Amino acid sequence: MCMKYKIILTLGLFIQTLNGFTQEANKALFPNGSKVCFVGNSITNNGEYYNDLWMYYATRFPNEKIHFFNCGISGDVAAGILKRMDKDILIHEPTHAVMMIGMNDVKRDLYGKKDANYELKQKVLMDYNNNTDAAVSILKKRVGNVILLKPSVYDQTAVLETPNLYGVNDALQRCAEQMHSLSEKYQTGLVDFQTILLRINKEEQQKDSAFTIIGKDRVHPLSAGHFVMAYQFLKDTNAPQYVSKLVIGNDLAASQKASFNVEIKKQSNKSKALTFECLEKSLPCPVKESAKKALKWVPFNDEFNTSLLQVKSLESGNYNLFIDDVLIASFTDEALKTGINLSLYQNTPQYQQATKVMYACVKYRDAESAIRNLRFVEFNQLSGLKDQSDLTVVEQYLNKRLESLKDGGHYEYYQKQFKNYILKKNEEAEVLKKLPVLAAAIYEVNQPKPHVFKIEKKP
Repeated sequence: MCMKYKIILTLGLFIQTLNGFTQEANKALFPNGSKVCFVGNSITNNGEYYNDLWMYYATRFPNEKIHFFNCGISGDVAAGILKRMDKDILIHEPTHAVMMIGMNDVKRDLYGKKDANYELKQKVLMDYNNNTDAAVSILKKRVGNVILLKPSVYDQTAVLETPNLYGVNDALQRCAEQMHSLSEKYQTGLVDFQTILLRINKEEQQKDSAFTIIGKDRVHPLSAGHFVMAYQFLKDTNAPQYVSKLVIGNDLAASQKASFNVEIKKQSNKSKALTFECLEKSLPCPVKESAKKALKWVPFNDEFNTSLLQVKSLESGNYNLFIDDVLIASFTDEALKTGINLSLYQNTPQYQQATKVMYACVKYRDAESAIRNLRFVEFNQLSGLKDQSDLTVVEQYLNKRLESLKDGGHYEYYQKQFKNYILKKNEEAEVLKKLPVLAAAIYEVNQPKPHVFKIEKKP
């Protein structure tokens, strides 16, 4: 059922069904007013792949106001999701839940050893199966719309200085199988991060054994890895390809009829120059500088970010394209007849506006990360302290906790997080008030504007 693939032609619309998702051309996966909780561990807490997705939806569907919530907690496991289900996830009253968990559930320290305990490895995987089943059951009943993510990979193939806990990703593939089974059992959506990340690693490591799509710690993907994950999410949920189609014919009526997701208001065909005014109803999706290397590995612009400009009747020659009197680039008549993807040109007014959407999304993510750092301490370290209202008492409690963590791993990380908690907890109310304002700002800067195109033959 979940992996069934159909192609249906109904009323002239091309509709695809893939992994349980059905979408028409430029129909949003998340309808207007959706509240989407992304649930997981530190990889979700990082916030990048879900922030990339918000950029896509905010630019592609500017009138569909959706709100993404980061519900990731560093170090979390499936049992932790159950414990914080009400206070950290369902408290948002989500319409959709997206869940990825597993990296910590497999107990990475059980691997990379000759004397590894096989029985314990099996037990933690059984616990994972039981706890994820319970979590998905609750999300399905309380939220309804659920998308499960096969977990991102642990890089056990790159030649890195970081110790290689070989076998961790084999265990994560067992977690991926569990997500597949749960998606069928509960009829949820399913997105596969494992396959694409492993493929890219394999291909690139054949050229450079030290390459990793994951960070050097073998666990946490960097920006490019997160972008690949966002791409796979769009692919497995059947996101639409076109930002817009501008197909310019001999007159206004012919152009409007052949075009898609645009409103062409004026068109003038004069000797050596073609001008038209139009409103494209979506914006191109920008890509952060830190993620752009991912475009070498995934055809994002071809599959999900096409702003097509096609001009059918042009004399032979070379042409300058102007948008709002800004020279964008020069093209041959053949290139314009075939069609160009304007999303590739960052000097267009449309792309420049889209970068403002990107900055608004990143600004929201940065503010939200302060809240997630507080939640990390509260759910991971303060569950044993009933009264957390007095920060002096909390600080004393955390200092004792820190002493107990001295001989374990990540001591400096905990020390930093505990100190941050004491410094930032009093600012929590102010940040929580700020978040809805920052979210609203995304839908203020993302409204498309009309532009004047001029295609002028070069001397």
